[in-house]
Amino acid sequence: MEKQKFKQNLLTQGLLAVGYTVDDHPDYVVIKGYYGGGKSLDNYHGGFSFERKWIREQTFRTPCGLLCKGRQCHSGLGYRGIEWIFENDMATVACPYEKTDCKLKHEYLQNAPIRSWCEVHMTAEEYRYEGSVEELEKLHEKEIRKKEEEFSRQRGGRVCREHMDFDRNTQEWRMHYDPYRCGQIRCGGMCPILGHELDKKKGNVFYGLKIRRQRTDLDGTLFEGQVDTSITRGRKLFSHPVSMDICRACVKLCRDKIEWKVRMEYSSELFRAERYGKEFSIEVLDIRAERRESRDLMQDLEDIRSGIRVVHASDMEKLKAKAKKQRREKTHEAAVKRLEKKLLKEGYGSLKEFSLDKRHADRWLGEERIAQLEQQRNEMEKERREQPFQISLSDLEGEEAAGA
Repeated sequence: MEKQKFKQNLLTQGLLAVGYTVDDHPDYVVIKGYYGGGKSLDNYHGGFSFERKWIREQTFRTPCGLLCKGRQCHSGLGYRGIEWIFENDMATVACPYEKTDCKLKHEYLQNAPIRSWCEVHMTAEEYRYEGSVEELEKLHEKEIRKKEEEFSRQRGGRVCREHMDFDRNTQEWRMHYDPYRCGQIRCGGMCPILGHELDKKKGNVFYGLKIRRQRTDLDGTLFEGQVDTSITRGRKLFSHPVSMDICRACVKLCRDKIEWKVRMEYSSELFRAERYGKEFSIEVLDIRAERRESRDLMQDLEDIRSGIRVVHASDMEKLKAKAKKQRREKTHEAAVKRLEKKLLKEGYGSLKEFSLDKRHADRWLGEERIAQLEQQRNEMEKERREQPFQISLSDLEGEEAAGA
């Protein structure tokens, strides 16, 4: 198999042109990518690489004249056939002005996915804070904080950082109140958006899920194409109790979020149904905020009479928990029987100190049960020793033949 050839970076080409070699090169460069096979410039990094500590302290210049240190730059972007790395003198830095339409930077970066990046080039100038990327970033950050304060004043203080973000395109703050986020991080106390203390009573957001699915196990029978409908009631939006104020806000504002979560949960079924032309649909029903799940027995009976299978999520959870407990108990019983069998055969004294079997014997069986098993083992040994030894006729014939 022919060895892969890597394109040499500009740093390597320049050093080789002035006479440097693999064994004789400046201290500020290293050769990466060799593990006991000898140094080679034919490596993934394109030959020589700058020594990390050295390059981080070098000074770079943006197309608009701002200075920055190597530690502020990004090296490693591969885009449109160019390796934007220090070794090609094409590292990048985030524009402190956050301009996306700057004509000074490289043409490829003007329409790049990260449009606020521009290239930097190493310079012999001495680094200075005035007129640097660092200074501009701090000034821009102060401007952002100033706009945040103004945004808060305009809304009378009814803002929350958990629901705010700064739009880099418009350079303005915006807020999208999402009570689901409040429930996720378990907010409590004073809510600046609602303007009062959150209700200390906790509950959850409950909803029902109606599913219509075409059965595929009946294909080829008289019932081919049959569609079954089921409703699961009492599903919870949050895995933990949250303030009832947050629950009530979620009921008003988070229907889209609930429907999105359900679609993600059944994304595989929805995809297969669309791909193979089978019916499968989901519908979120009866979203409500409650401290504890309530049940409408009359509605359940009406749905059942209509041929709909009705279950409650809490009942399913109890059944799953019960089945899990039974499985664990069965596994534990089998482990105890195996351990008791081992003690009857080999004895408690055969267990090694700090071994898993010894810890299990002490924890599961206890001294009294271990003593009982030891007594049974001793009795079994005594019975084996007292059992009369029987000599067969073939054994006697063998002894006579040996004597003759």
